[in-house]
Amino acid sequence: MTHLPAGADDGTTTTEPTDSTDAGRSRVIRPGWALAIAAWAIYTFGMAMAWLVTDNSYDDTAEVLRDMWWVLAILIVIMFALVRLSGLRVHRSWRLGWPSLLLIVPVAISLVGVVVPITEPGTEWTLVWVALFGTLLVGIGEETAFRGIVLNSIATRTSVVVAVLASGVLFGLMHSVNAMIAPVGDTVTQVIVTSVTGITFGVIYVASGGNLVLVICLHWLYDFALIGPLATTAGENTMGVVAPFFLLANVAALVILFVRYRGLRWPEMAKKASPAEQPAPGQPTT
Repeated sequence: MTHLPAGADDGTTTTEPTDSTDAGRSRVIRPGWALAIAAWAIYTFGMAMAWLVTDNSYDDTAEVLRDMWWVLAILIVIMFALVRLSGLRVHRSWRLGWPSLLLIVPVAISLVGVVVPITEPGTEWTLVWVALFGTLLVGIGEETAFRGIVLNSIATRTSVVVAVLASGVLFGLMHSVNAMIAPVGDTVTQVIVTSVTGITFGVIYVASGGNLVLVICLHWLYDFALIGPLATTAGENTMGVVAPFFLLANVAALVILFVRYRGLRWPEMAKKASPAEQPAPGQPTT
């Protein structure tokens, strides 16, 4: 009998997971560390190729997205092919989970800093739409790769804490290729920041029971809040104002990870109730 810790409606268990795939789905590639590293390597290589097709600097992010959108689309197709071949279930739930508020609130505040300058004269609407569409592709591709494939694959071999940490670090390391079009010092800082942010996305993903659409939307709007204002007369985003909120969100996510998920396995979805929820012998079931 599977023993679920109190409040573990996110699918974590204290038992070894049998598998993270549907029993009836064929698998060409087995989930595990090898698949996780392969997904990371493919996505990182793809982003390196993307930087080669743009003549713009990293500061001109909207223009960069305009140049490389087709590379992002190809990466998304490859990631979904890996999902199909491995049989991984990367979207398991439509729940939000209360830890999602860690990013929903600061992202919502940040979007206000996009809407206000966009309504003013001088906005380059073409770049705004490019930023909106491009960041959506980024959200779909990166979350499918790192929360969908990397986290789920590693979670079949080890604890949820290790899976979330590893997926976050690999997510951060993927950004190291930005050194191709940005100063090395800025890139190192970005690798550290995105590693921590990736861990926060991982905690939200697990806490929601595996709601990939949720983290895709949060990632998309987070990036758009960063890039969208660059197409306006304001020319800068509001991240300096909401940075303390994101810092608190990252710290809270780490606390949740080590307090709530320490020693647990995920994403084996619970199919049996805990002993406390089982009817006593002879007691009729409902």
